[in-house]
Amino acid sequence: MAESLINSIARLRVIEKRLLTKETVARMAQAASYEESLRILRESGYGAGAAEEGDETEALIAAQLSETYALMAELMPERNAFVTDVFRMRHDITNIKLFYKLRVIGEPLDSVKPDIGGIYPAEELRAAVKKGDYSMLPKRISDALEELDVITYRSVDPQQISCNIDAAYSEYALSLRNAFIKEYFSALADFTNVIAVIRNMPKERFLPGGEYTEAELENIRGLIADSPERALAAIKSPLETSDIKEAVKAGFAEYLRTGSPAAVEKARDEYLISLASRNRSDISSVAPIVGYMLAREREAEVVRLILTAKRSGIPMSAVDERSLKLYG
Repeated sequence: MAESLINSIARLRVIEKRLLTKETVARMAQAASYEESLRILRESGYGAGAAEEGDETEALIAAQLSETYALMAELMPERNAFVTDVFRMRHDITNIKLFYKLRVIGEPLDSVKPDIGGIYPAEELRAAVKKGDYSMLPKRISDALEELDVITYRSVDPQQISCNIDAAYSEYALSLRNAFIKEYFSALADFTNVIAVIRNMPKERFLPGGEYTEAELENIRGLIADSPERALAAIKSPLETSDIKEAVKAGFAEYLRTGSPAAVEKARDEYLISLASRNRSDISSVAPIVGYMLAREREAEVVRLILTAKRSGIPMSAVDERSLKLYG
């Protein structure tokens, strides 16, 4: 049973102290071996109660995330449960895309391990995609999958499959009545679309809901090669007061300087982290609860990256520093 919001935020203030600290992550990254890095993680209390069989890294992550999602069900007022659900759905979307692509190329749908953390059991999603019965999903997403059934009957384009499903997910999220969801997914769309322009991907790859119109994005595309300074001005004019466009502009300026689209991807990651972090002190909304969940998911990504690198003998100097940044 979910608690009242005030009680939930009060509990969260205590619980969030258990998040991994930057110092712990730094010690893990600096550890001389996989075993030492794993020991540091276990001593922090991360993933307590994890299953002992199988891959220890994945067992710890699965245990910690399972505890986190159970906590979300306790803390989130029932009328607001859709807020955490829509963020968790990104794991379902990953699995839907995976299962759908396997189906259309004729491979077994159980040949790849699914993502964890979604709101639908992976087995149910696998069965739904196999049968072509998407009625369990939100209408915007089920409609997109039914449309893909028609499209892929003629030809198979893996990129189009991903694009159509991602767009449907974005449309669904933006249709929900919550300011934080709208701000987050709108920002994600803007960064995704500018990155698509930089990579010269067709407009069909654009996500809906961002501040940039299709015409503005196509104008930026046309200016990049011949007039990069004008392209930068088109990203955000001095008269505009948009935080998201300011963040995109900073990343775009670095892209023009380095020639690497990774500069905009870095700006995207930092902006989305800032959105999740800045609302964690707001006791009048559910944002702190969502922020905690996103912090735990980000933490899992960092843990997986460090331990995988250590186990594979990859030096941490070869790992992008932004990939190790925690929320908060």
